[in-house]
Amino acid sequence: MDDFEMGVSELTLEELYQAAQAASTSQKWSQAASLWERVYQAQQTPKFNFQLVTALVADRQYSAAINYAAEFEGVYRRSDSAASLYLRALIGSQQFIPARMLIVARVTHRDWSKTASRELDAAERAATSEMAATMKTAMRRFYHLSDQPAIAQAEQIQAAQRLTYEKYVTAAKFLLVDPFLHQLARVEVLDTLRALGVSETVTFQWLDQTVISCQPSALVPVGTDSLAKTVHAALEARIGHQNASLSQELTASLRLQLMYLYPRTELGITDANAWVRLMLNQSPTTPATNLTAGEEKMVHLQSVIQKYNSELLL
Repeated sequence: MDDFEMGVSELTLEELYQAAQAASTSQKWSQAASLWERVYQAQQTPKFNFQLVTALVADRQYSAAINYAAEFEGVYRRSDSAASLYLRALIGSQQFIPARMLIVARVTHRDWSKTASRELDAAERAATSEMAATMKTAMRRFYHLSDQPAIAQAEQIQAAQRLTYEKYVTAAKFLLVDPFLHQLARVEVLDTLRALGVSETVTFQWLDQTVISCQPSALVPVGTDSLAKTVHAALEARIGHQNASLSQELTASLRLQLMYLYPRTELGITDANAWVRLMLNQSPTTPATNLTAGEEKMVHLQSVIQKYNSELLL
């Protein structure tokens, strides 16, 4: 522990706050970031988060800035100044896809969106020119996402966040109908296109391998459609709050099922109460009997989901 850290460890919260402000005023950004981090750890408020992220961005600690800003992402979307700070962190870390998603989320702030789009476009052009080989490698790996085991696909999807908008969308259209891709990976890519505001119609391989057409920008986020809410209500009504731990587990399981059914929940769930009942009663050793045709289809889809889940454990 150096002299600075030893001195800081003895300060009160008020003294830390004053020291952090002084370091920021003097533009001693590394020191300011360290001090604001201690202040924020003591009181995790949006105000102190903003000060910490400001210092981290100024000190070019972009990844850390993104992680902290994400804790109050909704707050950062509300004002132009906070959104600009978050955008600088994302661009600095070359997280071009999340940066574009931030701009789309604030599209009604027209003046800000125009300026932010120009800034992001310039950063993407620079990256395409200066990091052509790296971008090409990332693009190739994203294209061949299904070559990876299911559990490793999430890592490659994360790496693809550094692609430019044009490259991401080009690869995504192929992945949406790649028959060898894990269904959750396919859903995540589609949901990203939604958040990017892609308005052109795309084709998507749904859970039962049916290929459907949809317009990403017209979709709602995963699990927020009216039917999804109805199924959640049906589960809550059936299990109540008798066992909080079990309730939490089943709610998480249902949330995962709804991800698999995205974006056409109604194709899989034709009866919300029956879906929940079958979900709770499903047993591989004692299959349900005397089912209607609709219930048999729902049982089949639930078994398909279980199969996909087992692939995540390999």
